Amino acid sequence: MARVSLFILAAALAGCKSGSEPAVHREPPPPEAKPSTSTCENAPKFNDPTNVAALPPKAGEFCLDPAGSDHGYGEGAMAPLEPGICDLFDGECAVYLKLGVKRVNEARYVDGKGTSATIDVKLSTFATPEQALAMFTKRTLSAGDPAHPDTPKPIDAGAMATLGIGNAYVWRDTTLAELTVNDAELSAEQLQKNGNELLPPLAKALGDKLVGAIELPRAARLLPEEARLPNGIKFELPNVLAPGAGPGAFGFYRDGAKRWRVVAVASSNDERAHESLHALASGGAPEKKLGDTGFRTVVGETKTEWLFSRKGPVVLGVGDETYVLRNGMSHDERATVCLTRDEKIAKLKSYFSPAPAPEKKGAKKPPKTGSSAKVAPKPSK
Repeated sequence: MARVSLFILAAALAGCKSGSEPAVHREPPPPEAKPSTSTCENAPKFNDPTNVAALPPKAGEFCLDPAGSDHGYGEGAMAPLEPGICDLFDGECAVYLKLGVKRVNEARYVDGKGTSATIDVKLSTFATPEQALAMFTKRTLSAGDPAHPDTPKPIDAGAMATLGIGNAYVWRDTTLAELTVNDAELSAEQLQKNGNELLPPLAKALGDKLVGAIELPRAARLLPEEARLPNGIKFELPNVLAPGAGPGAFGFYRDGAKRWRVVAVASSNDERAHESLHALASGGAPEKKLGDTGFRTVVGETKTEWLFSRKGPVVLGVGDETYVLRNGMSHDERATVCLTRDEKIAKLKSYFSPAPAPEKKGAKKPPKTGSSAKVAPKPSK
């Protein structure tokens, strides 16, 4: 009897529901749209193709942003140099303008795998290679001392290039490229790791694609390579080390515990070099061991000693490294980190001596002078 009652109750309920409203047929939800296998498959769009003309379209899994995030400021660009680059360089536009920047382009690379990682590129074009190199060395030596662990390290990019913490710099002729990895989802350590992996290939591709000479300006080429620290060059405009000295280059050197600097000025003629020499040695005295063109001067509270000399249109100097000096150091303390005066003189003389020319392939070697050498017969008396 109980089973019959339950059956009747269920039937009644079913009858009430079916009579209240008709059944509605619902379509199954559409499958979720799968994202494109690569963001870089989309056709690129640019605000101005000239903004990205010097940039490689791809670097590894990264490609120029198809959404068109490029901008240009200055000569030949859609926007004026000012105030555009002042926002771009976060208040440092005065430095770029002072060094003669003519145009700045910015563009972005996105990850073809669809991650949130991007690589921002700023491409600055200057009037001369010296101006571009001065800005490059200012950027790479922002920590000051090339021996500082945070100083960017050299990488191979077809010209001069360095890799820092999440950023890289490339110099070639009149162009400076600044590359920065960005990803808000990563920690600083992960971002640095990404930068070490992602930036060198793009820097290499960019350095190879940029046009212009890769040879350093002459003053920088005059700096000796032996004992020079990695990334140990700084180019300065309009004057190096002293007012009136003219443009030139610093080299930073280390041998064991001892540190020193070399300064080089390549003037247009002997007369201008003479003026540079006296500007650098202002307040100093002649140095007899360096002849008529040698001077010694001591500057600053740390009593930094410099010796200068000139040969034709070239002026070179060897001086103490200020980064290892402090006020009140004793003579013995200075002796552990600085060259002696005689050591500076010896180095200065050696820097002016040309290195022996490398032997050309296929050139005939001079005759041997040992026992196996053939000796010409003596003429008869």
